[in-house]
Amino acid sequence: MAELRVQSKFLDKARIEELLKSKRDGVLCLTDGQSPYGVPLAYTSYHNDTLYFGMNPTGRKIEYLKKCKNACFTVYQTFPAPGGQPGMGWWSVILDGELSQITDPEEIKALADMMEKQGAFPPGLKERFLAVILKNPVNSNFFKMKITTFGGKELPLYRPEDELK
Repeated sequence: MAELRVQSKFLDKARIEELLKSKRDGVLCLTDGQSPYGVPLAYTSYHNDTLYFGMNPTGRKIEYLKKCKNACFTVYQTFPAPGGQPGMGWWSVILDGELSQITDPEEIKALADMMEKQGAFPPGLKERFLAVILKNPVNSNFFKMKITTFGGKELPLYRPEDELK
């Protein structure tokens, strides 16, 4: 009987950080203590073991967040083998941490500055955006996930026929 041999490998933190800095979307997973909830979500940046998000401070994800601040965020990519060959490759990063809303005006300003450096705002928009948010920072649409656990794996190229050798 043939034995399957998957050749994936674990990612070190440096590779995980490289991937996080190169991407901007994934799946945020929350729980209310009884039911899981996963929502596709873009993150604005990754810096100092923290992911930053912009999201509406209402809805199901906020109701879940009020009940449990623990969160998981998954970033991944699949890609075909080069030259039309059969097979594919993939990588995935799974992060655990605590999600919280950013309500401190100075932290909001610092995040907006970081986003501006990344080209997230057209000229003049950052100031208008901040003016609205800073009028009522407790309803900020900025959130952060302080990462407590980093994990990831990759398979640079997967060929099904290699599994059965």
